[in-house]
Amino acid sequence: MNRKLHILILTLGMVTFMPSICFARDRSVDSLVLFRVWNYAKNHPSTTEEVVKNVYMSYTFKVNRRNPTLFLIPTMYSIAKGDREFVGESYYKMRFHNAFQYDIRRQVLCGTVPHNRSVMPSIFEYATPDLYNETLYQGKILSPFYYSNRYFYKYRVTPVNSRLFIVRFRPRTNNTQMIKGYAFVDLENGCINTCQFDAEFDMISFNVTVAMNTGDKRIVVPERCTTEAKFNFMGNKISTKCRAFYSCPTTLPDSVDNVEDRALMETLRPNLLPATEQEIYDNYDREDSIAITENAADTLEHKRSFSDFLWDNIGYNLINSTHAYAGPAYLRISPLLNPLYFGYSQGRGLSYKLDIGLRYSFNAHRYLTLEPRLGYNFKNKQFYYNAPLRMTYNPKRNGYVEMTWANGNRTNHAALVEDIQEKEGLEFEVPEFRDEIFQLVNNVEAFDWVEVKTGLVYHRRRSTNRQLMKSLGFEDEYQSFAPLLSLHFKPWQSRGPMLTANYERSFLNVMQSNLDYERWEFDLSYKHKMKSMRAINFRAGTGFYSQRGTDYFVDFDNFRDNNLPTGWDDDWTGQFQLVDSRWYNESNYYVRGNFSFESPLLALTWVPLVGRVIEMERVYISALSIQHTRPYFELGYGFSTRYFSTGLFASFLGTEYQKFGFKFTVELFRRW
Repeated sequence: MNRKLHILILTLGMVTFMPSICFARDRSVDSLVLFRVWNYAKNHPSTTEEVVKNVYMSYTFKVNRRNPTLFLIPTMYSIAKGDREFVGESYYKMRFHNAFQYDIRRQVLCGTVPHNRSVMPSIFEYATPDLYNETLYQGKILSPFYYSNRYFYKYRVTPVNSRLFIVRFRPRTNNTQMIKGYAFVDLENGCINTCQFDAEFDMISFNVTVAMNTGDKRIVVPERCTTEAKFNFMGNKISTKCRAFYSCPTTLPDSVDNVEDRALMETLRPNLLPATEQEIYDNYDREDSIAITENAADTLEHKRSFSDFLWDNIGYNLINSTHAYAGPAYLRISPLLNPLYFGYSQGRGLSYKLDIGLRYSFNAHRYLTLEPRLGYNFKNKQFYYNAPLRMTYNPKRNGYVEMTWANGNRTNHAALVEDIQEKEGLEFEVPEFRDEIFQLVNNVEAFDWVEVKTGLVYHRRRSTNRQLMKSLGFEDEYQSFAPLLSLHFKPWQSRGPMLTANYERSFLNVMQSNLDYERWEFDLSYKHKMKSMRAINFRAGTGFYSQRGTDYFVDFDNFRDNNLPTGWDDDWTGQFQLVDSRWYNESNYYVRGNFSFESPLLALTWVPLVGRVIEMERVYISALSIQHTRPYFELGYGFSTRYFSTGLFASFLGTEYQKFGFKFTVELFRRW
């Protein structure tokens, strides 16, 4: 009797709780729900009518714990001292080009963050997830609602009623590129009504609750979204909350742009501020009022203002990028003390770089830009610079005139060394030559698939020991003046490979030129983007000299040493990591090929604990053929994380192993 009673109770319990813990009874319905979600974007009508949405966003930052290292984190400098709670508001205009693509522009802002500076800008990106796209946030985090990503997730479908279903999803492996959560889905068309998920990316863990806009069928955008996030780094703990509303009734004129006006914002809010946010405003106003009513001595005021100047300007710009606008002029300087710009490779040692950007717009179709790139290599003890000054006169056809002043690696040439040693009859260290480059080019897209670049290039190579070279009876300075022609073919536009043909011819006795040569180069590059953030990168090329008046100083455009550090996003695929720097200037020809395959979930990602922070992985295969040596090969594997990117490489001459090396770049806060 007891056994029958136990069976009856167990059966009743299963019937009672089955709808919430089990799959739907009809497995075909489960598949139908999932496939309609996956196909929603494909079947959704894409409108050509321009739609405008007004977006209101409020956000709070709470500093739970901080220490001096918070000053060194980009965009966090403004909240590293003083108050521990901050509030801010922004009002945007979102202009849709079709159902899924839009531009967004901020019109009004206000808040208690000093100078209304940007803090943790990625938080605002997380406020607008693109649920139906391959990635939720512009190339990061795989969406479970995209068909090709289904292999990375496990799903569970539970009916709520005859029309509404809950789709629960979780990743097959714990990785930063995937999320866990649930969504309420309409069976009729696969439309997501609401969704909630947990994610962690770039040292920020966050929870997103989004209610989709199901009324306006022309576009796919949330109706409202709440994002709660936590940031923990080196003892600093910051919590933040962002609320976004995407259908505000007030439309502002397009002339309103980045206006700091709290009174205007009060008229734009779709509802009242929560008590927590209003309390932060009240405390800020109270402290501000006390500061105004207190009359300090003039000397004290001057000291305070000077201290504020040092703190808010010099200190801030050491850690953060500098952006300044003055009418049509714009200035950008990368942070002076930013570990992002350090890179290390076994062959080239430690390097540091600094980027500066200047722009002056004459009108929408004509502007002047200067983007110097500076760097220092600690191993070679050499300062590098590349300063291109460009006047764009036809953006639609990529028409521009560019003048570049740069320098290259200090170099020597085996033929010159041999000539000196043969003449002197002894072996000694031949001084290297500094390479200074000046180039003037004009580029224009002659047809939809052909760009033509013409110009002049001037090299000036001067010995580091000019007196010694003169005493040996050799030139202490070698110069070359050469017209150039470059054709860039894009027959398949951005969907296929791009081909480049370069021709350069140097003439004697022009601009004191004492080098005579004729050089050809051909290059093919192709990046094939696959589903689920995977991609194949391929590059092949050749170059050769058809005429040389002297064997000194070989120099190619597409086969050269990269003397400034590059990160993961700069694409290591087209670079040789272990090639001796002399090889770039020793051969009269080269034939090269570089291949890589990248994926967010390749091999190391599936390793417990370690794989959780792996963002992307790559496999490298490179081959090179030059004069005086056997075919050269490089095999490599690399991965990127929120902290750094690294690559491990092995080189071979023919089938003979040569050496092992690695490359390392700091990627910390690269998206901040």
